[in-house]
Formats: sequence, structure tokens, C-alpha cells
Amino acid sequence: MTSFRSLLGGDDGPALGMFVKIPAPELTEIIAGAGVQFVVIDTEHALLSVRDVYDMTVLYASLGVRPLVRVADHGYGDAQRYLDAGVDGLLFPHVSDGAEAAALGRQFLFPPRGARGMGFASRAGRWGMLPGGRAEYLRHGDDEVARVAMVEERGSVDDIDAILAAEGIDAVFIGPSDLALSMGASGKSPEVSAAIDHVIERAVAAGKPVGTVAADPADAARRADQGCDYLLVGNDTGIFARALRTSYQGFRAALTGAEEDR
Repeated sequence: MTSFRSLLGGDDGPALGMFVKIPAPELTEIIAGAGVQFVVIDTEHALLSVRDVYDMTVLYASLGVRPLVRVADHGYGDAQRYLDAGVDGLLFPHVSDGAEAAALGRQFLFPPRGARGMGFASRAGRWGMLPGGRAEYLRHGDDEVARVAMVEERGSVDDIDAILAAEGIDAVFIGPSDLALSMGASGKSPEVSAAIDHVIERAVAAGKPVGTVAADPADAARRADQGCDYLLVGNDTGIFARALRTSYQGFRAALTGAEEDR
């Protein structure tokens, strides 16, 4: 099965994914049917239980959509359980500097490089029956799982080279909304745009995969030209909310026009 990391650097341009917050199997099938390549299950901004994340991980993976999780914090417990549930990667919010990135990298690499605990009997180890055995479980955990530092603070932009160099950090993701908030500016301000461009430039120079949010197809094309390897193009709640409002307002406008014609 294709992993998230194997989607990066392809000839078809950046991998396209979306944030997901709704633990509904029907929506999972709709998203998979639309051709979405990967999802980021959002435990930072959605009230999802560990069991919700587990169920979403299994179903998305079974449908060929690579599941990652944006964790709520930098703690070990839930993130370790997500890894042993078989997620393709973790996104760590608000990674402030290189030292924090290095600590996260160590925490989720296996010894001797790091301190992640063994869970070979979990789903990630195919319940202890993974072809290749314990050695393959360890190799996959270090070499195939993506540990992604989210760059969404002014300080992380300033220390981006150290974040990119941190062992165990496999990619960076720029969160434009929180970055703008941290900088005390609007998301479309020249200062924020320059900061995003700078992070992308440094990541490309370092040979480290980089992604961000694409507001529309034109924005996605521009980010692809800059060298982004993956893009998030919305979230399930926002897409549903906008589509429903547009549809409802269309019906309401038609009925209002019909009333006026009488």
C-alpha cells in the first residue's frame, strides 16, 4: 500500500489532501471516492476520541487514502497510540524552534535514535504478524512514518533552518492562519506572504518536503511552482458548510423570485 511519504516528489505535482474532523464512515467513503490522496485527522481542533481516530484510520487506509493525525500537543501518550494504530504520520502544532523539533523527532523514533516504545502486537505490526517481523515494524516506524513539524509562529520562521535539520523531522507544514496571528498581521499581508515564501525556499534548499494550505487552484499551482510537495485544500466541515449554504441560498433566491413574479 502506498504510504504518505511515497506520495511526495511525484511527477504529478504536490499530493493533495484535506483536514477531516467528522468521524462518519459515509463521509470517509465520499472523500475517498473524490480522489483525495491523504487526510489529516484533526485532533487539535475537533473533539475526536482516540477510538474515533482509530476507526477513521482503519477505514481511510482500507479505501486507499493515507491517514495522518494532527495531534493536540507535544505529548507522548495519544500520539504513540495513533502510531500503533497505523497512521502514516503525525503533524505537531506550534513547533517553536529547532530544539523543540529535535525533541519531537527523538520522541517518535525507535531506539537507539529515539525513545519510541515497542508495539509490535498492535495494528501497525499487523498484530505481531507483519511480514518481516519485528525488524520491519521498526524500519517502517522510522523510515515510512512522517513526523511533520508545523511552522506557525514567528519564532519558528526565524529558526527554520534548525527545524529542517532536526533528526526525525521528515517534513514541515506551514499553517498560515496561526502564523498570521502570531505575527499580528492579516493572512494576506506582505509580511506573512514573505514568511511563507521564505520557509518554502529554505525547505526546498534543504531537500525537506514542505506543504501548506492552498486557497484555490491558482494558489495550488503557485505553491507547486515554488516546490511544495503536498497541499491541504480545505476541511470536511468547511467544504460541507459552504456547499450547503450555497445550495440553500440558491433555493431561497429562486423561491423569492417566484414570489415576486406572482
